Amino acid sequence: MSHHKDLAGHEIEELAETLWHLEEGGTDRLEDLRRESDAADLDALLGRARELGLAEVADGGVILTAQGRELAERQVRRHRLAELLLSTVLEVGDEQAVERSACVMEHVLGAAVTDSVCAFLGHPKFCPHGRPIPSGRCCRSFSNAIEPLVQPLARLAVGSTARIVYIVPRDAERLVRLSTLGVVPGATLKLQQKAPATVLRIGETTLAVDPEISGEIFVKRFEE
Repeated sequence: MSHHKDLAGHEIEELAETLWHLEEGGTDRLEDLRRESDAADLDALLGRARELGLAEVADGGVILTAQGRELAERQVRRHRLAELLLSTVLEVGDEQAVERSACVMEHVLGAAVTDSVCAFLGHPKFCPHGRPIPSGRCCRSFSNAIEPLVQPLARLAVGSTARIVYIVPRDAERLVRLSTLGVVPGATLKLQQKAPATVLRIGETTLAVDPEISGEIFVKRFEE
C-alpha cells in the first residue's frame, strides 16, 4: 500500500473517531464536525466516507452507519488503551506526548496486539480521562481462570500482596482522596478483607475503601 493510501486511510479513521466523539457529546451536527475536524478537505473526506458506506449526511447532520461505527469503535478502543498504557504503565508524564503517541498507535496496532494490551491492562473499562473504553472480543471471552498480569483490586484474593500499577477513578476528586491515603501507583499493598468493605494495608496504614473503588484500582500481584 502506498504512503498516500495510508494517509487516506488514516483520514477516514480520524473522521470516524471524531464522529464517535461528537456522538458521545450528544451532537451529530455538521457544523460541529467542521469545528472539530482537522481534515484539509472535509467535504471530500465526507464524500469518500459515504462512498465507503461509513457515514450518511442529511438534514445538517452526519451519522455513522453500522460499518462506520465498527470502524470508529475500533479506533477509539485502540486510542484509549494506548493512552492508558502510556500514562499509567509506562508513566509518560507529558499529557501532550501521550496524546500524540496514542494518535499514532491507534493506526498501527493490529487486532491481536490490541487484545494483548487490553489483557495486560486487565480489560479496563475507562481511559485516564474517565471516558469508556469499548470492549473487545478478548473482554467478552475473558475467563477468571486466566489471570491477567494486571487486574482490578476487586479480583485479588484476600491475603495477596500486590503493587498498584494504575488507578482509573470516575472523578478527579476521588483520585486526590486516594493519593492522600497513599493509594498511588507504585505503592505496595496487602489485601486483608473484601466484604463488606475492601480493607487493605499500605505500609503502616490500614484503610477501608468502597467496593466500587476497588474496581478502579489496578494491581500486579506478587508471586508467592
